[in-house]
Amino acid sequence: MAKVPKKSDLAINGGRPVHTKPWRTGPFHFSAEVAALKKLLSGPALPLARGRAVMAYREALQKLYGMKHAIPTSSGSTAIHVALFAAGVGAGDEVIVSPLTDYGSIIGIFQLNAIPVFADVQPDGLLMDVQSAAEKITPHTRVIMPVHNGGYAVDMVGIMKLARRHNLIVLEDCAQSHLGSLSGKYLGTFGHLGAWSTNESKHMKSGEGGFVLTNDRKMAEMADLFSDKCYPRFPGAPPTPAFPALNVRLSDVNAALALVQLERLPRWTAQRQAFGLAFYEGIRGIPGIKPHPLPKEALPSFWWSLFVVDKNVLGVTAGEFCQMVRKEGIPASAGPQRYVPAWEVFRQLHKNPNAFRSYRPGRLKKGSYPLDLAPNAMTAGERLGSIQTTQHNTVSEARAAVRAVRKVASALLGKAV
Repeated sequence: MAKVPKKSDLAINGGRPVHTKPWRTGPFHFSAEVAALKKLLSGPALPLARGRAVMAYREALQKLYGMKHAIPTSSGSTAIHVALFAAGVGAGDEVIVSPLTDYGSIIGIFQLNAIPVFADVQPDGLLMDVQSAAEKITPHTRVIMPVHNGGYAVDMVGIMKLARRHNLIVLEDCAQSHLGSLSGKYLGTFGHLGAWSTNESKHMKSGEGGFVLTNDRKMAEMADLFSDKCYPRFPGAPPTPAFPALNVRLSDVNAALALVQLERLPRWTAQRQAFGLAFYEGIRGIPGIKPHPLPKEALPSFWWSLFVVDKNVLGVTAGEFCQMVRKEGIPASAGPQRYVPAWEVFRQLHKNPNAFRSYRPGRLKKGSYPLDLAPNAMTAGERLGSIQTTQHNTVSEARAAVRAVRKVASALLGKAV
């Protein structure tokens, strides 16, 4: 019979840790990136727009994702801003978005003088709940923006049905979900538009950057124009700037890096998936612990490896549980996304819709952002834990993480699990 760990055996109480080796990490840029940059910088002067690397990157993105149009941008935040404009979002329009996300999902909404409307997340997860999104729709709703947090798929079948019913545009925020899939189809290719980030924290890293994908020619043209000063870079474009626009096109330098990284992306994502799936297989059946819920036939890209902690079973929050696991030598943390409505910008807008001179949506009312507007999201940090996951981490480390979770759960329950 297996020995039941006691609380005194836990590393947090002075016991021997499960994992004593350093958690694997390593470089993300190699000689191929250096060679690509050297070749680019050894040639003629860098182009202002639509250089050779940028155009090759567009084609490579279209081929990998099976989409008709790709528009590279200077960041993931600007990719969302550009996509929102291409979707026709303007002053006073409402965009339904997750309350658990990065500010990059929100900036473009503000800059277009539109109104962020927060749909709650699942009771035991951090992904947009379809029913909550349905309840937030008004005659002013223009876009639903599901955020595939951590590489985990929102229920896109439900979201698309909802959007079709109300004639809404769907923009998928895929900043953390490169090559995550649902029923064999890549996240970001279900909606009318998808937006990705390629900064140094993402699955592929180009220093900074982002891109928009769409199959809609008109939206692609509007995204192209809006991201590049509305200059006539393609046949049929207006001969002079025809509307207010940005200058957030991607440079050839970043595109050269991104091209090399894109070649590695399928292998790197598969390595993350091997880790995450091994971790999930190992924790199934542990009382009080379960993998983050997923739609049927979803394959996350595992920006994190997420799990749910049931306080009613284990007697501790996710934060307390992860602290114990961390002492066992596993990089675990709780509440991997911040609760956006608690941010200062929304506390000010809640009190005064005209708090910022640069933001005038026209229709925002006082009291629009009560702190508890999304109760599941507000308390997600008490339930959700994550294990740090990159392409450098191995299945062996995933099994070590399972042993640590099992040890802590066993000690808390007073029985072997």
